[in-house]
Amino acid sequence: MTDSMLIVAALNGTRSRLECPKVPLTAEELAAEAKRAVDAGAGLVHVHARKKDGLPAFDLFIEDVVRAIRSKTDVPVSISTQRTRSTSLGTVTALFDVLRELPDLATVGVRPAEADLPAHREEARQILEACERAGVRPEPVAIGVDSLGDFETLYNDSLLSKAPYIVAELGPADGRGSDRMAGTPHNVLRLADACRATFSRFDVVMSGQDEASPIAQAVAAAAGHHVRCGFQDAATLPDGSVASSNADLVDMAVRLAEAVGRHPMEPDEVRALLR
Repeated sequence: MTDSMLIVAALNGTRSRLECPKVPLTAEELAAEAKRAVDAGAGLVHVHARKKDGLPAFDLFIEDVVRAIRSKTDVPVSISTQRTRSTSLGTVTALFDVLRELPDLATVGVRPAEADLPAHREEARQILEACERAGVRPEPVAIGVDSLGDFETLYNDSLLSKAPYIVAELGPADGRGSDRMAGTPHNVLRLADACRATFSRFDVVMSGQDEASPIAQAVAAAAGHHVRCGFQDAATLPDGSVASSNADLVDMAVRLAEAVGRHPMEPDEVRALLR
C-alpha cells in the first residue's frame, strides 16, 4: 500500500439541480467549487462542461471552464468526453485541435455508462488519437470487467501509453438503473483486481454511485488504491444529509485516507504522477 492517496473531485457530472441544488454549472461556479475541493484535500478536479440547460457543451466553453479553474487554484484539470447522440463524435475530437486552454486530462470510455449514451472502442480510438495530438493525457474509464478487453486492445496499439491510471466506476449498491457493476465491497475489489491484472503499470482510481460512493472509497483506500468523490458520484453524505459543497465529500475522503494511515496527494504530487 502506498502512503499517499489521490483524491479526484468530480465536481458535477450529469447530476441535475433538482437532485443537488448546489451542483456547479457555470465556469465561475466550477472554479469556486474546484478551489473548495482542493482546499479540502483534492489533488485533481474532473468536470463535465455543461450548458445552462444541463446538456453537455463541446465548444469553447470548455476553455472558459479550464481557465476559470486555473485562475482560482493550481490543480490539474480533467474534462469528460462523454457525448450524447445529439453531439457528433467529430465535434468532440475537433475540440482538442482548437482549444487554446487545454485540460491536463480527458476521460475516455469504451462502454456506455447509460443505455442512451454512445461509447465504443473505435470511438475511443479517435478520441485517444485527438488527445495524443494535443498532448492531453487520457483517463480510461472502466464500468466493468468487460471494458478491460477493449482497453487492452487500445493499449496494445500504443494509445494508452500516457494514461496515468484507470478509473473504475461502479453503480449504486443494488445495481438499480445502471449499466455499471453494483457498488458492493466485493465488486470494488473484483474490479480493482481485474484492472491491475490487465494493466499492472496503472494505478486505479475507484468510484461508486450514490450510496455506493463511500463504500467504494473506504474499500479502495484500505486496499491501497486511489478514490474519486464529488457531486458526480453522490449528492449526500453517509448520514443522509445533503452535501453543501464538493468540499464536504472531499473532506470525508480525507478522513477515510487518514483512518488507514494514508495522506491525500497535493496537486504537485499529482503532477509528478502524471509525468
